[in-house]
Amino acid sequence: MDIYSVAVTNIHAGARPAPMSARAEERYYSNQIALPHLSPGLLGSIAITAGVILILGIPLV
Repeated sequence: MDIYSVAVTNIHAGARPAPMSARAEERYYSNQIALPHLSPGLLGSIAITAGVILILGIPLV
């Protein structure tokens, strides 16, 4: 059996997705990229941690 026969027998014609409208495609990709909603307590904690790192990271002259 040659390489072409092996390649042809292993190629499967899978189901192709239905074409989407531009609006549906935009909605799909915007949902994929959306950032998670952070609670105010978590945002405050992140801000305090960043502030402490900046204060301690700057050497005093």
